[in-house]
Formats: sequence, structure tokens, C-alpha cells
Amino acid sequence: MVTHNGSIRNPQSAIHNPADLAGELQQIRRILLVRLRSLGDSILTLPLIESLHHWRPDLHLDVLSETPYASVFSHHPAVRETLIVRPTNRSSSGWSRVQALTEIRRRHYQAVLNLHGGTTSMLFTLASGARLRIGQASYRSPWAYNVHIPAAAEVWQRSRVHTVEHQLTLMRWLGLPVSDLPRCTLWIDPRASERVRNRLRLSGIKLGHYSLIAPTATLFTKQWEDKKFAELGDRLEQRSGQPVIFTAAPREKDTLLRIAQVASKNHLYWSDLDAAELFALIRDCRFFVGNDGGATHAAAALMRPVVVVWGSSNFVAWHPWGTDYELVRSDLPCMPCPGYTCKAFGEPKCILDISVDNVFRACERIWDRTSSSQPEDAPQPRALS
Repeated sequence: MVTHNGSIRNPQSAIHNPADLAGELQQIRRILLVRLRSLGDSILTLPLIESLHHWRPDLHLDVLSETPYASVFSHHPAVRETLIVRPTNRSSSGWSRVQALTEIRRRHYQAVLNLHGGTTSMLFTLASGARLRIGQASYRSPWAYNVHIPAAAEVWQRSRVHTVEHQLTLMRWLGLPVSDLPRCTLWIDPRASERVRNRLRLSGIKLGHYSLIAPTATLFTKQWEDKKFAELGDRLEQRSGQPVIFTAAPREKDTLLRIAQVASKNHLYWSDLDAAELFALIRDCRFFVGNDGGATHAAAALMRPVVVVWGSSNFVAWHPWGTDYELVRSDLPCMPCPGYTCKAFGEPKCILDISVDNVFRACERIWDRTSSSQPEDAPQPRALS
């Protein structure tokens, strides 16, 4: 129970009844969401954050994120503070793990919701000393949590559950309000937007008058071939008369170099953007093409028309959320799979067999369907209430 000053009694007891947990969450002042790893996973957490905020606008909601993904949360009006920890063996801004553990403990969070489930996130959750340590029932080290969220399929009463819905399982389980199609709103850093728009202007490119292609993925079973992306870029420029920009992370620059070597036209290749600048570049494009990955989820969150070339992963769980999209995929009996290897064929036929013609036709369909959907040179959406 919560005392008159907001502290919570009986710190060791577990909570099994969702009504009891909902009652305790109704009274706490602060909660920490732990969301480590993955740009796509971070973006798909946003509907949960917005739903929590709409339920409790007074709730002090913080997010623990890693440096490469912090821009997802740092400008969102529902997030009071983004706590940033450095990834292992990377020289970047943010706290070390020891510093993060110390700082989280010092803040005396009343509740921590772990959205990652790995060992590191479990340690952060446990070290917080929070009365409510909330995690999925399937997480490793279940003893570290005193609230276990049931499986998403059990809570939603169906087997086909999108990752957004999976993240929202806690609210569904507790009977808290969740809209039928919760928005995934990605807020842009104004300074990053200004840098990107200046660069576009210097390149002679008008806002909303370029196609954006992100040709990389985290797994080889999800990444379409370089030569096919090159041909697609050529055909898109010829069809639209507008420039094509290829983008990738700095560590993925070699992919852009290979595409440039085989492309017939002189496209732009940008591999020096940070995440906030990438979001700004996506926001101002005419439409977006990519593999299943973080940039594609960013494009969906920014409500750009999306064409996604699909490989080994589960399209039911990971398809673009909340935007108009075309998904081009194979239909093989081995799909979906974990994607770390291709046990069925030795090479990922699921994505290698997808033709340029099929992807180009999908681009034409979405181009025609969204001809009036141009990015506007407009301010950010209104702040959440």
C-alpha cells in the first residue's frame, strides 16, 4: 500500500492481482521504463508511453535508454527525463553502467517497468530498489521481479500480436485505457531538423521532393541485395524526376559505397547522420523504402508512406505501425525464422528472391495512393495534455 507521503509499504511482497497493481500504480508519483537496445524496439515503445501519459498526465515518467537510441525519447513531451547509459565498449556520451546503477538507486523510483528482459536491464531494475519491479513472466531471472505480466497472447486473447500491442500488454492486463489504434508519435529535435533542412537546401532539394532509401538491416536475412537497391533507386528517380537519397549509419557506409558503384544515376549517399538527424530527414521525404529495421519504424512513426522489403522476420509482429505501407515479401514454409542463419537453404531466399519489379510496383502503388501526402513545413504536433 502507499502511505500518506507516497512511499510504499512492505517492499518484499509480490503482487499477483492486476486490480491491486492498478491501484498502486494509480498512487505512485514516479516510474522508470527500462528500454535498452534496438532503434525499432525503442520507437515501438512510444504508444505505451503515450498511453501511460494519457491515463496519468501527472505521472513522472522517465526512460532509461542507450546513447544511440535516446533521441527517440529525449524530445517527447510525455517523458520527463531520458536517462542515457553508454553501450558496452563504445566511446559515446552517457553514463557508464556503474554510474547509471548509482543514479537510478539514488532517485528512489517507486516502480520500474523493464521492457527489455536481458541481464543488464534486469540488473538496473533490481538495483533500483523499487517496490514495484515489473517484467514479463517469460523474462530470464524471474525472481528479480515481483510483478509478472502474463503472455501477450493470453492477455489479448489472440496469437497474432504486434510488438506495439506486446508493449501495451501491461495496460491491457490491468484494464487501463488503451485506444484501438494507439499512435506512435516520434518527436523531432528542432536543431537536428534545422541542420538537415540546411543540408537539403544546399543540395538543391526541396522538402517533400525526394525519395529516401535505407538499404541496411541488422541481419543478412533481412537485407535486400545492394545491386537491387541501386536499380530501384535509378528507376525511382527516372519515374519521379526527383532525387533519391540513400542513408545508413556511419558503420554501414560500405553498403552505400557498393550501391554507388553499381547505380547508373548520381544519387546522394548520406552515412554521417545521428538518429535525430535521420528522423528529420525521414520526416521531410516524399516516401520511404527500407528493410525491416529501425529506420522503417521511424518512417512509420513519422507517418511517411513506406515500402518495406521483407525478409526472415515475423511481419505480423513487426510490420510498419500507424501509416500507409506496402510490404513486399516471399511466402516460404520456413518463414518466419530467427534469421541468424538460413537453415533451410544456406542463403536467405526469403529476401534474395524478391525482384526489383515487385518492389518498384509497390512504390508506384503507394506513390499514386499518397500523391497528396506531402510533408508540411509545419511546427511539431501539440504537446500532450
